[in-house]
Amino acid sequence: MQNYYEILDVFKPIKNEEFIEIKIPVAMDLTFNILSLKILPLENGYIICDDGKTFKRLNNTSMYYFNIFIEKDTNDHFDIMLDGDRIYKKYPYDFNIRVAVNEFVRFFVYLDDFISNNNLI
Repeated sequence: MQNYYEILDVFKPIKNEEFIEIKIPVAMDLTFNILSLKILPLENGYIICDDGKTFKRLNNTSMYYFNIFIEKDTNDHFDIMLDGDRIYKKYPYDFNIRVAVNEFVRFFVYLDDFISNNNLI
C-alpha cells in the first residue's frame, strides 16, 4: 500500500485515525475559504472527498448545483460524484495520488468558475 501521507508531504497533511486532510491553496468563492480535501485510505485504494460544505451557503441543495454543473459545464468532470453533501471519488490503490489530487483541484476550479459565471450564488 502506498504511504499517502508521505507522498502528500508538500501539502503539510494532517493525519487523523480515519483520514488524511490536506489544504490546497485554491481560494473558493463558493466557500469563502481554501479547498480542503480528505483522503480515506482503503484496503484496495482510497477515497478523496471534500469536507461536505461546498454548497452550504447557497440556497438550494447540493444535488441541485452539482447536477446543473455536471449537465451544463463542458469541462472534464473526472467521474467525480456526489453523495449527500460530499463530493468524492474512489481510486484504485495504484492510481497516483498526486494525479488524483490534481483532478480534484481542477474539478473544484471548474465548479467554482461555473457557479460564479452563471450567477448561481
